[in-house]
Amino acid sequence: MGGSGISARIVHGLLLDKLGVPLFVCNDYDIPAAVSSETLFVAVSYSGNTEETLSAYAQARKRGCCIIAITSGGELGRSAAKAGYSVVPVPAGMPPRAALGHLFSTLLVSLERSGVCKGHQRGLEEAVRLMRARRRPWLVRARTIAKHIDGRLPIVYSTSRMLDAVADRWRCQFNENAGVLCHTNSFPEHNHNEIVGMGHPENPGRDVVVVALLDRETRPRTRYRLESVLDITEQAYHLAMRLESEGRSRLARVFSLIMLGDLVSVELARLLGKDAMEIDRIDELKRRMAQKRG
Repeated sequence: MGGSGISARIVHGLLLDKLGVPLFVCNDYDIPAAVSSETLFVAVSYSGNTEETLSAYAQARKRGCCIIAITSGGELGRSAAKAGYSVVPVPAGMPPRAALGHLFSTLLVSLERSGVCKGHQRGLEEAVRLMRARRRPWLVRARTIAKHIDGRLPIVYSTSRMLDAVADRWRCQFNENAGVLCHTNSFPEHNHNEIVGMGHPENPGRDVVVVALLDRETRPRTRYRLESVLDITEQAYHLAMRLESEGRSRLARVFSLIMLGDLVSVELARLLGKDAMEIDRIDELKRRMAQKRG
């Protein structure tokens, strides 16, 4: 769930076209009926106390799954260790959304060592080099993008399955860091429904900024679809920005857009005068849920 779950979504987007076995991401209390004793089940909870993850983990235990737990501790860490499952620890003491690098790389390497996918060491190393080298120019660009979004509704579009989770990461970071709503969708699915609704009701159109995430693997037909949609619906938004990924490997390209989105969200928080660490509504909801359970 949340900052822990997005790591699995990103892995899913990277591996979906490369795996010979099905890979599912579960963001709920219950696991799919197809999960059985022949399933590799990876429970990812940064705190180790996420109730939806604990519920899914308990069901996986009953079905006799092979289980790996990725966590900084908590109930998940204690229970999995006591049961003799593999527990892969990540550093504690940060918001889950800030631990993405730890959670993503740990999950990816765990799948590699389990024989699910091939190694991505070169991609990981390139991503780190790229983010270090491009941090300053990306920060400058992020400030410009944040100024365009300030006071408006951001709509982030993915143009490939690999980028779907990246668009979701933008949305989640805008929600938590900047405290603003954000809508996402993916192309070409968007063209079969949302295009009709764009600009209605009419007033919000002037207050919408479209952010399109693009990659070298985005199909030419999908690029043409995007440009056609932006032309057909030009009255439905204030501004449209097209952001291309950078890097050689798929992994590096994905993280180039993830880091840019993270920087935009923090810059937007600064413009709005919001503490990017503050998530009072989530904390209050957790308090109420714990009270109800009690």
